[in-house]
Amino acid sequence: MKAIKRRKFGNTGLEVTEVSLGAMNLRMLDTEDEARTIVRKALDLGINLIDTARAYSGTKDDGRVFESETFIKEVLSERDDLKEPIVIVTKGHGYNPKAFEEELNLSRSKLDVQGFHDLKIGQTSVKLVVFYHGLSKERFEEIKSTGAIEQALKLKEEGYFDYLGFSSHNGHENVIMEALDSGYFDVVELPCSVFAPKFGHEQENYGNIIKHAHDKGVAVINMKAFGGNGMVGKTEIFKKYCDISTKDRLLYCLTNEYISTVDAGCRFIEELELDVEVSHMAHLSKGKCEQLEQEAKRVTDVMNNACRECTHCLEKFECPQGLDFPGILALHTRYKISEEFNGDIEEIKNAYSLLKQKADECIACGECIQWCEYKLDIPVLLEETHSVLGS
Repeated sequence: MKAIKRRKFGNTGLEVTEVSLGAMNLRMLDTEDEARTIVRKALDLGINLIDTARAYSGTKDDGRVFESETFIKEVLSERDDLKEPIVIVTKGHGYNPKAFEEELNLSRSKLDVQGFHDLKIGQTSVKLVVFYHGLSKERFEEIKSTGAIEQALKLKEEGYFDYLGFSSHNGHENVIMEALDSGYFDVVELPCSVFAPKFGHEQENYGNIIKHAHDKGVAVINMKAFGGNGMVGKTEIFKKYCDISTKDRLLYCLTNEYISTVDAGCRFIEELELDVEVSHMAHLSKGKCEQLEQEAKRVTDVMNNACRECTHCLEKFECPQGLDFPGILALHTRYKISEEFNGDIEEIKNAYSLLKQKADECIACGECIQWCEYKLDIPVLLEETHSVLGS
């Protein structure tokens, strides 16, 4: 088996495989065996970085709880053949000292991380990277004002984890730049894809943020390389107008020399194997990347101010009305795309009619807005959804 190419992981002294395993989707699989099989296969293929989070968990209809961290622990605990440390990235929503330490200890427990400094899961050496999840202006202000950074650096020094990082999204560029320039962070995780390329381009006020992180010695994990969880369904709607292959989506990201690894989330072994196969292919030319961006732009403008179906809002928040607002907004996004590209609008309206709770049950309390990584005004979008799908 041909070894996956590797890149420097910032200034950590580590090298990581160009393709890594994004474990968010493990919670969405039907059986525990499927989840474990994905992790086993990633390790067998030589992948040495797994990206997860404390909040990557889900409850099945029968009450079973699927936690990505637990699946990773179970697989690593059964291995005695791994000759190098596996990099484990986990994320938490602890933005003050107490909450950060609680989330860290819970992640260490779920992952069954043993020891300090020389960390292990079972017999496997690991390098633990702990993130502040979804950094925004409000969250970073809380981190700074409460002493959470100092607490995190103290725990890092004591060997509870190896490296400190953060993830963030479009719309938070000023905070990302401040955090990168602070000198506190070893790793950053940012979305970049042919459908959302701006973090890899020069921006008027911020320059090329991914390059800036690289130049600061901060390792860059590229998330959402394929456009996000909901892109599969959306692609089916607009593929006659924009049909960019999975291969080209991944190669587009791998071509960026400033990233350390592409976090490739998957639900099937075949996807994982394809990702590794693609990583051996020649990178794209500048002209090809520009061509793909122009093709993608035919549809990305339609998706502005629309739900990406990332489901991050559900990681720490539950609607007080019990409303499945991400599911409702997913239908709204597909409606907008279908309307633009001559898709089946009636099918989407029918799917909406079958929902037990409709968008008009939202009481517009606004509590959900702070949990949207893309700063969408969810109550307003729900009102719009009902006006077009409920008629």
